[in-house]
Amino acid sequence: MNIIETSCLAGLLAASFVFGENLFTGYRTHQRRALSVAGGAAVAYVFVHLLPELARAGETFVEITADRPLPWPEYRVYGAALIGFVLFYGLEHLVHWSRHSGSRERPGAGVRDPILILHLGGFALYAGLISYLMVRGIDEREVPVLLYGIAMGLHFLSTGHSLHREHGRMYDACGRWALALAVLAGWLCGVLVELPKPITITLLGLVSGSVVMNSMIAELPGEKDGRFVPFCLGAAAYAVLLLLV
Repeated sequence: MNIIETSCLAGLLAASFVFGENLFTGYRTHQRRALSVAGGAAVAYVFVHLLPELARAGETFVEITADRPLPWPEYRVYGAALIGFVLFYGLEHLVHWSRHSGSRERPGAGVRDPILILHLGGFALYAGLISYLMVRGIDEREVPVLLYGIAMGLHFLSTGHSLHREHGRMYDACGRWALALAVLAGWLCGVLVELPKPITITLLGLVSGSVVMNSMIAELPGEKDGRFVPFCLGAAAYAVLLLLV
């Protein structure tokens, strides 16, 4: 674990929430293209590295828990990934339902909005876990932590943009700062606390499923405003980079 390297990356991940929307505002003429490139790169990381890492994590979990009477240990990491996927799908569905049912105030209306609290709270936990796993992996990484940080930074840029569109002024006023603090808190927990390997592997599965779901929600270009060519270029370029490394 390189504390200096991971601390710098944690700072960049936090900054992606704090300053990300300013970046896209300044790049407004090609904003959708930039989002599509970022989405393509993050999705490439998911399929080229994260999913294979999930398979290795499942094998490791079976090995280190061989002496424990756990039910279906070979499916533990995949079950955790499914839970992460479903949780964020459910959270997105709840936000969508509340917006169209008229059961919530307009976006950005107030910090007492329970949907706002639940939505941002879920993403704060998510960002913290991603930062923690940047420090505490299951083994020595085949892919440098720098590439992990770049992929997750691009992912956080798209995620922050989606949260800004959903919650408006309230995200700008407090939400982005809460997510940035969650990133830094996750990094600090990673430096100070090493969880047992079975728990770390379960968290990796949970985060992997969540990344896949959130990539679909925030990063895959939509039918009307997506940019297919920039998305493909971002995915291809980052996939080649990962394969070369």
